[in-house]
Amino acid sequence: MTSLQARLSAGLIVALALLTALAVVVGGYSLQRLAENFVATRLEHDLETLLAAVEFDPDGRPQLPAERISAAFHQPYSGHYYQIETAGGELCSRSLWDTDLKLPPLAANQVTRRFIIGPQNQELLLVGRAFRVRDQLVAIAVTENFAPVRQGIQHLLLEVAGMALLLFGALLAFQRLMVRRGLAPLEQLRCELPRLAQGDIPQLPVDAPDEVRPLVIELNRLLTLLDQRQRRSRNALGNLAHALKTPLTALTQLAEHPPLPNDAEWWPELRQQIQHIRGLMERELKRARIAGGGTPGQRVLLEREIGDLVDILRRIYRDRNLRFDLRIPPGSQFPGDRDDLLELLGNLLDNACHWAHETVRLTVDISAGHLTVRVEDDGPGCSPEQLEWLRQRGTRVDESRAGHGLGLAIAGDIVEQYDGILTLGRSEVLGGFLSEAVLPLC
Repeated sequence: MTSLQARLSAGLIVALALLTALAVVVGGYSLQRLAENFVATRLEHDLETLLAAVEFDPDGRPQLPAERISAAFHQPYSGHYYQIETAGGELCSRSLWDTDLKLPPLAANQVTRRFIIGPQNQELLLVGRAFRVRDQLVAIAVTENFAPVRQGIQHLLLEVAGMALLLFGALLAFQRLMVRRGLAPLEQLRCELPRLAQGDIPQLPVDAPDEVRPLVIELNRLLTLLDQRQRRSRNALGNLAHALKTPLTALTQLAEHPPLPNDAEWWPELRQQIQHIRGLMERELKRARIAGGGTPGQRVLLEREIGDLVDILRRIYRDRNLRFDLRIPPGSQFPGDRDDLLELLGNLLDNACHWAHETVRLTVDISAGHLTVRVEDDGPGCSPEQLEWLRQRGTRVDESRAGHGLGLAIAGDIVEQYDGILTLGRSEVLGGFLSEAVLPLC
């Protein structure tokens, strides 16, 4: 069962059915106990009346004056019976005719109440007790036919059950209406998904229920991340294509205008353009190795991810024998996308490795709600004029130029995406290039 509406409806149907059955059972039991107590109270009153009216003749046999006995005890098989047992004899109501009741043992210190079978299979509620009158033990029992009362209770329960079924149906209809109204925002989101897939809307509307809003916000955030990553990829491909344009143009000219047989100067130029193209390809492959693969939107531990990234850079620059000085607080986390983190640090560290003589230092600092990542090297650094040029917003450096170029532009885009600040300068400690990214943690 995958429908939320079906699940909610099924749960409510089961709950209402159990509640209705429980109400009928408990109500029936309560009504029966109430009726039984009511009849038993009346029988106890009759028992006290008979006790007050019983007399004994000179021979010790019990007697009851007719004027003190209720008329119900004279009507044959009326269900109202009494039976008095003493050592001197037994006295039964006229309504019993010639039938005797099978009395249970009656105690003198408590009232006995139970159901027995009487004449004509009547269901009788019996109330009895033993008394001591004039030094004689007298056991008195009175009964009443409980069948009419039970039939009345059953009839009442049928009416209550019918009303409960009507209420059950009304509640189900009301619940179905409320579930549909409650799930209407989800239905709206479902209708918006095809529009999102077709590109009619850039994101899903966030005016969703509180239970769904975090999912919509997270989905919109991932859509934004994927869109920004796609733009960065297009920009990188555009710059790569622009960087390849110059050596390919030179190679085309060499192919269209072949040199003379005794001209040996074109070999160095051909070799230079081929090496240039190879360098561009190796640089892109190196960036792909640095970025690796990951899940969009996954939050990461800096110490682990930076450690893996540095291991890759060590293998890439194994011929340089560089020393990496990592200063990362234990347990530091990056509240963003893993691919963004690797692309940002990969570009900054790659530039540092490219220019460093021996040492590359990476320092992470978390304070005042910000994450600061500082990358330094002991290379030649950049002149103030070059730094001012690199700070220009939106500047894209051609991939064919050596140095701090396209990688810093991509790093700047990532930092801007997180509303952070990227600072470029000279390292006061190592003397080379400094790049510092400050990202908000919230």
